[in-house]
Amino acid sequence: MSITDDGQYGDKQIRFLEAIWGEGFLSPGGVTEIDLVLEGIDCTGLRILDIGCGCGGAVFRLIRHHNAGECTGIDIEPLVIERADQLAEQYGIADQCNFLTVSPGPLPFDDGSFDMIFSKDAFLHIPDKEALMRDCARVLKPGGIIAASDWMRMDDNPPSPQMVDYIKSEGLDMHMCSLKRYRDALADAGFSDINLRDRNEWYRQKARDEIRQLTGPLRQKVVDLIGEEDADITVEIWEKMVAMLDLGEHRPGHFSARL
Repeated sequence: MSITDDGQYGDKQIRFLEAIWGEGFLSPGGVTEIDLVLEGIDCTGLRILDIGCGCGGAVFRLIRHHNAGECTGIDIEPLVIERADQLAEQYGIADQCNFLTVSPGPLPFDDGSFDMIFSKDAFLHIPDKEALMRDCARVLKPGGIIAASDWMRMDDNPPSPQMVDYIKSEGLDMHMCSLKRYRDALADAGFSDINLRDRNEWYRQKARDEIRQLTGPLRQKVVDLIGEEDADITVEIWEKMVAMLDLGEHRPGHFSARL
């Protein structure tokens, strides 16, 4: 979305997205999606890295409801890290989590540093999925787990003109790929027990509900946060996104695997 101040996520956008998706979240589905991504995975006592942690919503869920041990969240946006630190203090769990602003590039951790990697709708901002999966494998311990959701596409062909227009309207760097590309990248990086889940149908319906919220109960709150013009533009962007979801070109999904 194009309501940024500095960087890709400004304070105005953070407050707006939290109004839509819940405290600590910059992408849809909240704790329900996190729990589904983690289905069948025991996080008890694990040292976990959250890549693209945003405002910390997933880290807080991992600690408070999945009994994770120590969580490190990283993001390239300083303002979202500030918000994550604020919420960690508010929830009284700052001693169990650590949030870091990092630069794009290889993960700044030693080999075998973590038991698990989690990510919620952040890998789409990273173009080279193969290098990303290799680096994830590097920082995981033997037997380590990766579990993630992401915004994806139905295939890896050039995007349609409509998809290009939608991505441009979002105002963010978006490098979406298919579930198949993730599967192949995971396998090439040494992962096995690869599980994939397509979430297109869920978000087709969820995004429609979000439009109803944006034009109904949340309208005034959104206008107060970002102004009437940006509120109208946001609805237009959502409508473009729904069209891509209906065509099947935009396909959110989940994957998990083990080294």
